[in-house]
Amino acid sequence: MFLYIDKIKFLLFSLLVLQFVNLIAQSELTQIKPFGTNPGNLKLMFYDPGNITEKEPLVVVLHGCTQTAEMCAKQSGWNKLALLHHFYVLYPEQIIVNNPENCFNWFRSNDQERDKGEPGSIKQMIDYMVKTKQIDTTRIFIVGLSAGAAMSTIMLSVYPEVFNKGGVLAGGPYKATESVLNSGSAMLGLISKSPENWGDLIRKQNPMFKGNYPKLAVVHGNKDIIVNPNNANQLIKQWVNIHQTDYIEDEYFAQFKNYENIELSIYKNQNKEEVVRYYHIKDIGHTLPIDTGQCSSQGGKTGIFARDINFHSTFWIADYFGILIPPYSIQGNTVLKPNSINNSFSIPHHNNSSYQWNTPAGMWIQGEQHGNSISIQVDEMGGTLEVIETTDTGCMEVPSRISIRVE
Repeated sequence: MFLYIDKIKFLLFSLLVLQFVNLIAQSELTQIKPFGTNPGNLKLMFYDPGNITEKEPLVVVLHGCTQTAEMCAKQSGWNKLALLHHFYVLYPEQIIVNNPENCFNWFRSNDQERDKGEPGSIKQMIDYMVKTKQIDTTRIFIVGLSAGAAMSTIMLSVYPEVFNKGGVLAGGPYKATESVLNSGSAMLGLISKSPENWGDLIRKQNPMFKGNYPKLAVVHGNKDIIVNPNNANQLIKQWVNIHQTDYIEDEYFAQFKNYENIELSIYKNQNKEEVVRYYHIKDIGHTLPIDTGQCSSQGGKTGIFARDINFHSTFWIADYFGILIPPYSIQGNTVLKPNSINNSFSIPHHNNSSYQWNTPAGMWIQGEQHGNSISIQVDEMGGTLEVIETTDTGCMEVPSRISIRVE
């Protein structure tokens, strides 16, 4: 993630080889120039799935060190999801003259400010896309890995009005350092602050901002020796504080969706709305977790900083962003009476499929739990009912959800 002088020659050689491989491979990305004054001297690369007929979301994806936009696209699998679910993907790309390791310069003070340096370039790219493509400006998202994750945090912090949600994979808090000299300490997780002090760093950037800050998904491996997992803890402190809530998890799942190595912590604001979720992944280091395969919920390619652990983080972040199109709607009443029973919900039946229904607190499934229809009992709390179908080929479908009120 950071500049290591004794590795520059090796990394430069590796990067040149990787770029050569990308040149001889067919690219899915298109470069646009010029797109603005480009104060950070970056390249605009983007993916247009070619099937968009109305305003759709835009996802900004920031690569890690030694990567190119093309490598990032192939390894992450964002283009596959964009084609299936109809959204654009923007890939800002660093160039070697800015950083010998091809890292975004997240640790430099000039690249941490609104309308300056690299953040200014990325914002101009977004503006260009909005002007030239059919983009729903209420659904713009950003996600990054490593140095790209750190730059994603910067973008979310200095342009909160632009983004709906963000994803930070193996990154850290805004302004963990403001110079390359202290970047190593930040990497090692040695920079700790109170939630309020972390939050103040963002509030100082947005003294006139009165809106809601973007919601955030954090992904970090517990064996990351390049970016210590304490950076995830500090980032969560910062983000719950700007959402005016506490650093106490409101929900915890020891196994997210039955993935044995994935723990999920959820933090909610005073209105009981989720504002931060943390995927804490066991037994992996500094890498992008993916699940290669042909199913629509799988994707990406293994390589440097991309590892197949049967958990496609790209898919689950996109699901968190709310940009995946479910295969069907859940049928049933959305308003239930308190302390009622025998409330029926169903989805289409498919031979040899299995169904996992997930109920919120205050609701219980009566009888059969894994069919395409269920009956639930409810107390006095509403929430979101979810079902995930696994087909006869073993492929998991996009989760379908319905919001239920109790009154």
